[in-house]
Amino acid sequence: MSFGENLQKLRKERNISQESLAEELQVSRQTIGKWENGVTYPETECLIQISDFFKVSLDTLLKGTIAENGSAETTSVDTIGEESVPLRAQQISDAGERRQRNRNIRFVVAVVLFIIAPFYPGSSGAGSVDGFLMILSIAVGIGLLIYNHKTKEQAE
Repeated sequence: MSFGENLQKLRKERNISQESLAEELQVSRQTIGKWENGVTYPETECLIQISDFFKVSLDTLLKGTIAENGSAETTSVDTIGEESVPLRAQQISDAGERRQRNRNIRFVVAVVLFIIAPFYPGSSGAGSVDGFLMILSIAVGIGLLIYNHKTKEQAE
Protein backbone atom coordinates (compact mmCIF):
# COMPACT_ATOMS: atom_id res chain seq x y z
CA MET A 1 0.00 0.00 0.00
CA SER A 2 1.09 3.58 -0.53
CA PHE A 3 1.80 6.09 2.20
CA GLY A 4 -1.48 7.89 1.48
CA GLU A 5 -3.52 4.69 1.72
CA ASN A 6 -1.77 3.72 4.96
CA LEU A 7 -2.35 7.16 6.47
CA GLN A 8 -6.03 7.13 5.54
CA LYS A 9 -6.52 3.61 6.90
CA LEU A 10 -4.82 4.44 10.21
CA ARG A 11 -6.80 7.66 10.56
CA LYS A 12 -10.15 5.98 9.85
CA GLU A 13 -9.45 2.98 12.11
CA ARG A 14 -8.91 5.36 15.01
CA ASN A 15 -11.91 7.53 14.05
CA ILE A 16 -9.77 10.63 13.60
CA SER A 17 -10.93 13.28 11.18
CA GLN A 18 -8.63 15.00 8.74
CA GLU A 19 -9.21 18.21 10.71
CA SER A 20 -8.14 16.61 14.01
CA LEU A 21 -5.03 15.09 12.50
CA ALA A 22 -4.21 18.39 10.80
CA GLU A 23 -4.45 20.21 14.15
CA GLU A 24 -2.21 17.62 15.81
CA LEU A 25 0.42 17.96 13.07
CA GLN A 26 -0.09 21.74 12.71
CA VAL A 27 -0.94 21.58 9.01
CA SER A 28 -4.13 22.29 7.07
CA ARG A 29 -6.89 19.76 6.44
CA GLN A 30 -6.25 20.15 2.71
CA THR A 31 -2.64 19.07 3.27
CA ILE A 32 -3.84 15.84 4.91
CA GLY A 33 -6.14 15.26 1.93
CA LYS A 34 -3.27 15.78 -0.51
CA TRP A 35 -1.12 13.30 1.40
CA GLU A 36 -3.90 10.70 1.42
CA ASN A 37 -4.53 11.17 -2.30
CA GLY A 38 -0.83 10.91 -3.12
CA VAL A 39 -0.65 14.43 -4.53
CA THR A 40 2.09 15.50 -2.11
CA TYR A 41 4.15 13.94 0.67
CA PRO A 42 5.00 15.31 4.11
CA GLU A 43 8.40 16.55 5.15
CA THR A 44 10.60 14.14 7.12
CA GLU A 45 9.85 15.76 10.48
CA CYS A 46 6.14 15.45 9.84
CA LEU A 47 6.52 11.79 8.85
CA ILE A 48 8.17 11.16 12.21
CA GLN A 49 5.31 12.94 13.99
CA ILE A 50 2.76 10.79 12.10
CA SER A 51 4.72 7.64 12.94
CA ASP A 52 4.81 8.58 16.63
CA PHE A 53 1.15 9.63 16.68
CA PHE A 54 -0.09 6.32 15.23
CA LYS A 55 2.65 4.25 16.92
CA VAL A 56 3.81 2.57 13.71
CA SER A 57 7.30 2.41 12.23
CA LEU A 58 8.27 4.73 9.39
CA ASP A 59 8.96 1.67 7.24
CA THR A 60 5.43 0.40 7.80
CA LEU A 61 3.93 3.84 7.29
CA LEU A 62 5.76 4.42 4.01
CA LYS A 63 5.71 1.01 2.36
CA GLY A 64 3.96 -1.50 4.58
CA THR A 65 0.43 -2.76 4.61
CA ILE A 66 -1.81 -1.78 7.49
CA ALA A 67 -3.98 -4.82 8.28
CA GLU A 68 -7.62 -4.54 9.32
CA ASN A 69 -6.76 -5.08 13.00
CA GLY A 70 -4.28 -2.18 12.94
CA SER A 71 -1.21 -4.41 12.89
CA ALA A 72 1.45 -3.83 10.31
CA GLU A 73 2.81 -6.12 7.65
CA THR A 74 5.76 -5.16 5.52
CA THR A 75 5.46 -6.54 2.04
CA SER A 76 8.84 -5.59 0.63
CA VAL A 77 10.96 -8.48 1.87
CA ASP A 78 12.76 -11.01 -0.27
CA THR A 79 13.99 -14.29 1.18
CA ILE A 80 17.53 -15.32 0.34
CA GLY A 81 18.48 -18.68 1.80
CA GLU A 82 17.37 -18.66 5.40
CA GLU A 83 17.75 -14.89 5.85
CA SER A 84 15.16 -12.26 5.07
CA VAL A 85 16.71 -9.27 3.39
CA PRO A 86 14.82 -6.10 2.50
CA LEU A 87 14.50 -5.74 -1.26
CA ARG A 88 15.92 -2.24 -1.12
CA ALA A 89 19.18 -3.49 0.44
CA GLN A 90 19.43 -6.20 -2.22
CA GLN A 91 18.78 -3.66 -4.98
CA ILE A 92 21.51 -1.39 -3.60
CA SER A 93 23.93 -4.31 -3.51
CA ASP A 94 23.04 -5.27 -7.10
CA ALA A 95 23.50 -1.67 -8.25
CA GLY A 96 26.95 -1.57 -6.64
CA GLU A 97 27.94 -4.77 -8.43
CA ARG A 98 26.70 -3.34 -11.76
CA ARG A 99 28.68 -0.13 -11.23
CA GLN A 100 31.84 -2.14 -10.51
CA ARG A 101 31.28 -4.33 -13.59
CA ASN A 102 30.78 -1.19 -15.73
CA ARG A 103 34.01 0.33 -14.35
CA ASN A 104 35.86 -2.87 -15.26
CA ILE A 105 34.44 -2.82 -18.79
CA ARG A 106 35.40 0.85 -19.27
CA PHE A 107 38.94 0.08 -18.07
CA VAL A 108 39.32 -2.82 -20.52
CA VAL A 109 37.98 -0.71 -23.41
CA ALA A 110 40.44 2.09 -22.55
CA VAL A 111 43.38 -0.34 -22.50
CA VAL A 112 42.33 -1.84 -25.84
CA LEU A 113 42.09 1.65 -27.36
CA PHE A 114 45.61 2.47 -26.14
CA ILE A 115 46.95 -0.80 -27.55
CA ILE A 116 45.40 -0.44 -31.01
CA ALA A 117 46.10 3.31 -31.41
CA PRO A 118 49.67 2.94 -32.82
CA PHE A 119 48.58 0.29 -35.34
CA TYR A 120 46.31 2.46 -37.51
CA PRO A 121 47.76 2.30 -41.04
CA GLY A 122 49.32 5.54 -42.08
CA SER A 123 49.12 6.99 -38.59
CA SER A 124 52.40 8.79 -39.15
CA GLY A 125 50.70 11.42 -41.31
CA ALA A 126 49.52 14.29 -39.13
CA GLY A 127 46.69 15.35 -41.44
CA SER A 128 45.37 11.92 -42.35
CA VAL A 129 42.15 10.29 -41.24
CA ASP A 130 44.17 7.48 -39.67
CA GLY A 131 46.11 9.98 -37.59
CA PHE A 132 42.82 11.48 -36.44
CA LEU A 133 41.51 8.02 -35.48
CA MET A 134 44.68 7.33 -33.50
CA ILE A 135 44.35 10.59 -31.55
CA LEU A 136 40.63 10.00 -31.09
CA SER A 137 41.15 6.50 -29.66
CA ILE A 138 43.77 7.82 -27.22
CA ALA A 139 41.48 10.68 -26.18
CA VAL A 140 38.52 8.34 -25.64
CA GLY A 141 40.73 5.98 -23.63
CA ILE A 142 41.90 8.83 -21.41
CA GLY A 143 38.31 10.01 -21.03
CA LEU A 144 37.18 6.54 -19.94
CA LEU A 145 39.96 6.33 -17.35
CA ILE A 146 39.11 9.76 -15.95
CA TYR A 147 35.40 8.89 -15.83
CA ASN A 148 36.23 5.63 -14.02
CA HIS A 149 38.31 7.52 -11.49
CA LYS A 150 35.54 10.08 -10.84
CA THR A 151 32.79 7.45 -10.44
CA LYS A 152 34.98 5.44 -8.09
CA GLU A 153 35.55 8.52 -5.91
CA GLN A 154 31.79 9.22 -5.79
CA ALA A 155 31.03 5.61 -4.78
CA GLU A 156 33.44 5.85 -1.84
